[in-house]
Amino acid sequence: MPSRLLLNLAQRLFPGEPERNAFLQSLETPAPERRAVIWTGSPDPTWRSAHTTPPPPELSDWPWPRWLDIVTPGVRPGQDDLHEAGAFYSLDVSSIWAASPLWIIETPPSPRVLDVCAAPGGKSIFASRALAPGLLLSNEVIGKRLGILRHNLARCGIPHAFTQRLDPADLGAQLPEAFDVVLVDAPCSGQSLLTKGIDNPGCFHTTVVQHNSRRQRRILAEAARTVTPGGHLLYTTCTFSPEENEKVIGWFLQRTPEFRAIEVPHLAPWRSRLRDDPAYRLFPHQGLGAGGFACLLRREGSGPASTGIAPEVLGYPVERNRPDSH
Repeated sequence: MPSRLLLNLAQRLFPGEPERNAFLQSLETPAPERRAVIWTGSPDPTWRSAHTTPPPPELSDWPWPRWLDIVTPGVRPGQDDLHEAGAFYSLDVSSIWAASPLWIIETPPSPRVLDVCAAPGGKSIFASRALAPGLLLSNEVIGKRLGILRHNLARCGIPHAFTQRLDPADLGAQLPEAFDVVLVDAPCSGQSLLTKGIDNPGCFHTTVVQHNSRRQRRILAEAARTVTPGGHLLYTTCTFSPEENEKVIGWFLQRTPEFRAIEVPHLAPWRSRLRDDPAYRLFPHQGLGAGGFACLLRREGSGPASTGIAPEVLGYPVERNRPDSH
């Protein structure tokens, strides 16, 4: 039986009983995982024809780039030789959904991009393909996660990439207004892990949710300091609690009036009912992956990103370790 805390969350999210029950069922009986691949170079036509499928109807009118494919159900791309060679990076379809607002951003040529909570690297790789940054700084404060981040960026041959291990407060202090686009895929209670069949005890507990909400607010506020006027900040999570999603955005916008949430037209069907300004939710019972939350924010004003980045702040350059043919 669902816990009292989970039932309470479901009632807050869904006024109607049928959708509420569908959400609860998706946590109790996870659906097969939906995977996508980001091609890091030219797609392999043979692999693509054998292992990918057209986008589902819900996503058919998206502005799909040629470097992104939906994988045929049952295919495990992470075990393929092309994956090991760095030809593509594999991730859940809901991660593509959450990162897709980057498609609509207008940036200067070769923009500067900061990924604040970057490990294991999927959002950084998506941003590299979507925005073609002249500088990509992928930051990960947890040391044991930094290794897998560097491995994935190097395996996939991501250009102009650096990694760093700085607290968000240090990023805000040392890199003010230095980036055109900033990603905050915030650490969260990870409630969507249940939809992948992964046990996550305590993820609905009030103490856990509130702890994460406080941490998310701090990270978001510090990350905002690094955004240049006219730049964009994308906030995402893989959890369902409003305290970690809409309420974080509400707190941030009230505290930081130079930012505003902006519309993402292709995500309109998933617009959150819990805020008047645009924010978006994907739920596991909608059949597009584990679920998530996304809100694209723009800082008012205009101007180039600050040029004063000390070399030592960039940390460590990522050396390409894949064949150039990919």
